Amino acid sequence: MKFNCPSCRLPLLPENINIQTDLALCKDCGGIARISELVDEEFDTSTLSQPPKGAWYRQTMSETIIGATTRHPMAFMMVPFMCVWSGFSLGGIYGTQITNGKFSLMMSLFGLPFLAGTILFGSIALMAVCGKVEVRLRGRRGLVFVGVGFLGWKRALNLDEVDTISEENHTMNYPGSQGVGIVLKGKSRLRFATNLSEARRHFMLNALRAVKSRKV
Repeated sequence: MKFNCPSCRLPLLPENINIQTDLALCKDCGGIARISELVDEEFDTSTLSQPPKGAWYRQTMSETIIGATTRHPMAFMMVPFMCVWSGFSLGGIYGTQITNGKFSLMMSLFGLPFLAGTILFGSIALMAVCGKVEVRLRGRRGLVFVGVGFLGWKRALNLDEVDTISEENHTMNYPGSQGVGIVLKGKSRLRFATNLSEARRHFMLNALRAVKSRKV
């Protein structure tokens, strides 16, 4: 793959490119660039009309929508697990109190970690069944959404305040996480899409780069 210097636009020599450090030196102007930030120059924007299965790119009169589903085969394991976990833990701790009509402070406090686990694993299971990651833009401003339906995590986004759009390893892995996410760096830092498959994540990454650079 060939790369051009982002400053002087002249070709970067192969011997001045270090993939391991993600850095390239331009002998002509002395500029240093990150290889990961140059890859989007090779992206064919026509592929936005043919996204991988489970991803989408749509433009309406008022919005640009880039998204992907977080559906994952892991759901076949997580849903039965959640039914067993909730049935035995919460049913045994809180269900018996309701049935007997007696409140036990000690039992209720003992059940809090199980309740927290149910919420955590339940959200992971829902994301694996019908979750999505979506960026909705009106002009240069918009919203990043991660969740199910209208419920989820939301963050405001201003592309004019984003310097780079790249991938980054995620240090805290959890069921459904792919270990890598999309990171927007600039005035602030925003990381998301760690639960997307590689193909869907790459599609969203390149689509965001294309929109930011006004290629589409």
